[in-house]
Amino acid sequence: MLRISLLVFLLFPLLILAQENGTSADTTRITELDEVVLTGESKVLSVSKKLFRVETITNKDIKQLAGNNLADVLNQNLNITVMPNPSTGRSTISMFGLDGQYVKILMDGIPIASDNGMGNNIDITQINLEEVERIEIVEGAVGVLYGDNALAGVINIVSKNGLDGNKWTISTSLQEETLGNEYAWTNEGRHIQNLKISHQLFDATQIAAGFSRNDFAGFFNEYKGRDYVNIQDGTVVNDGLRGLEWNPKEQITAFFDARQKVGKHTFYFKSQYYNEELDIYNHLVNGRLNGNGEPNPTANDQLFTTHRWVNNLNVAGDFLGSTTYNLSLSYQNQKRYVEEYTYNILQRGIEAFNLDQLNQSSKIYYSKATVNNIFSKSERFNLLTGYELIFQKGFDATASGNYSTNTSENTLENYDLFAHLDVNLSERLSIYPGMRLTNNSQFGNQFIWSFSSNYDFENDLKLKAIFGSAFRAPSFEEFFFYFVDSNHNVQGNRDLQPEDGISVFLNADKKWSLANDEGVFSSAFRGFHYNLKDKITLVGDDSGDTPLFTYQNVEKQKILGVTLSNRLQLKRWNIGLGSTYLGESTTLNDSDSEDNSEYVWSFALNSNLSHTIPKWGTTFSAILKYTGRRQTIVNDGSGEDTLDRTDSFTWLDTTALIELTPQLDLTFGVRNVLDVVTVNAGNVSSGVHGSSGTGTQLFGNGRSYFLKLSYLLTFN
Repeated sequence: MLRISLLVFLLFPLLILAQENGTSADTTRITELDEVVLTGESKVLSVSKKLFRVETITNKDIKQLAGNNLADVLNQNLNITVMPNPSTGRSTISMFGLDGQYVKILMDGIPIASDNGMGNNIDITQINLEEVERIEIVEGAVGVLYGDNALAGVINIVSKNGLDGNKWTISTSLQEETLGNEYAWTNEGRHIQNLKISHQLFDATQIAAGFSRNDFAGFFNEYKGRDYVNIQDGTVVNDGLRGLEWNPKEQITAFFDARQKVGKHTFYFKSQYYNEELDIYNHLVNGRLNGNGEPNPTANDQLFTTHRWVNNLNVAGDFLGSTTYNLSLSYQNQKRYVEEYTYNILQRGIEAFNLDQLNQSSKIYYSKATVNNIFSKSERFNLLTGYELIFQKGFDATASGNYSTNTSENTLENYDLFAHLDVNLSERLSIYPGMRLTNNSQFGNQFIWSFSSNYDFENDLKLKAIFGSAFRAPSFEEFFFYFVDSNHNVQGNRDLQPEDGISVFLNADKKWSLANDEGVFSSAFRGFHYNLKDKITLVGDDSGDTPLFTYQNVEKQKILGVTLSNRLQLKRWNIGLGSTYLGESTTLNDSDSEDNSEYVWSFALNSNLSHTIPKWGTTFSAILKYTGRRQTIVNDGSGEDTLDRTDSFTWLDTTALIELTPQLDLTFGVRNVLDVVTVNAGNVSSGVHGSSGTGTQLFGNGRSYFLKLSYLLTFN
């Protein structure tokens, strides 16, 4: 807290000065954001709002939350749950009860490489937001335009564009954050630094480069750290308190991008390097003795190092009148290394390296192109057509000793053609049929379809219906994963088939303008249904000495739910309230009854409130999310499906964003005000074993305080 207190003390005079020099007149105006189809250059990198309902997290929202990575801002979304895994350091998401395998994450319209695939099951803490203009969230199956595995939805991250008329722009920021009540200069808390330099090289040429560092020192909670050991009467006592609750990691992101306009054509190139070092400290201590018979405790620790290069090129423009084209090319390369070593606790140093190997590697070549507005002279018809190619090569394997010779490099290829037709039956009614033919090197040809319709009433009421395939292809991990040693035997299955089914989304949106243009009230209702078959799950076979776990198409799942969202925008106030009621039903494919699993229901609610004081240049905000009691089907580790229950919890964040000067901003606030760390979880039943258990699931690192100082310098 000393570091944060010192920054507040130094900045307090600037805060007072900024308030005194603030503009006394209230120039705040209401701007109603219509749901429009994005056009021009922005359409290259954005999701079409004509075909889907798109929720946008703006750059202002990201600044208000002091968000550094995607996990910082998605936690409050009504239908998204961030699922942290403190032992591995990964945080993935679920949407509508479907895990990260069913959500596709894009950067400027291009899928992001992950540890086990292309665009799915991403560790969202690895996605830096310092260079992000907005985040677009599409809910529902959108496989025709965005490919397999875009089943629950798509999250598209759009990079910043333009220099606002300035030849040079330099932006930098420093952020300090506690983790619960833990904070120190170096080895506790969270420490973030960012720098970006942009330059208008020529009239039609822009370049930019930047750097970001996120030092997450880990969350101790009730653990005692790396150098802890319990020695009693000359004997090491293994009390399980060594290490941390949430393992530490350091993330570094560097990027370079360039934009060039040539007539009606725009070229955009982005190169990004990502490095992560994740330390995993073993909770167990080896109680060894030295030559003098004295305790010489050690621990077997691990260091995972990830290197990722992303190189994206986008070319877009007009030809043949108003017909437009869009071409994206990408090469992505990721490697993850693991070091296993013996750490001497009393000497506080590494005693021996036991393993140093590459345990995950992927090379991805990607290309996508579309041609839009083919019937440029027609007022009733429009056709978009395109292709998408993905080539993945690599492995995801952990093996040791005699088993390591069985690891091998594999390839996975996708060749897709798709088309989407717009038919305007009248000024108010439109229909949009679409189809995609996908060819996968593992399971051959598959057909994906969709049919949607819009109807606009005169009184600002809009109806949208979307029907389509609920299609998910097996991931690279599910095909080729290999984790075998003397205690484990988990292997992928090359004979997996895609999951398929039907999805239905019904949307109704209505807006009301208040009297005298005092504000806007909007309300949105969504109903949704998924019917999935041949779901892939991990199944155990304990017939051998070491049980074999492999992926199989064995489950069916139905999801049914409704969402209601309301928003009131006034001159100085912005108020939102939403809720979701969702039910899930899961059965086995070989079940005798289609209805042997009833729906298990959950309720979620979120609310946000912000207030702007123009005289002070200050915006205060609070965001609350209630996640109700949930029940989900999980595998208990022995091949049995069990019904797992997680208690309800409430998450609350509060922030204040202050414009000290036109160049200097200060953001401070409290994350997790209600101090949620763990949530009670347990088994309602445990399959054939007939037992039940209780435990906890980690969701947060306690009530945390943050302070961020941002500076923007522009000149010509």
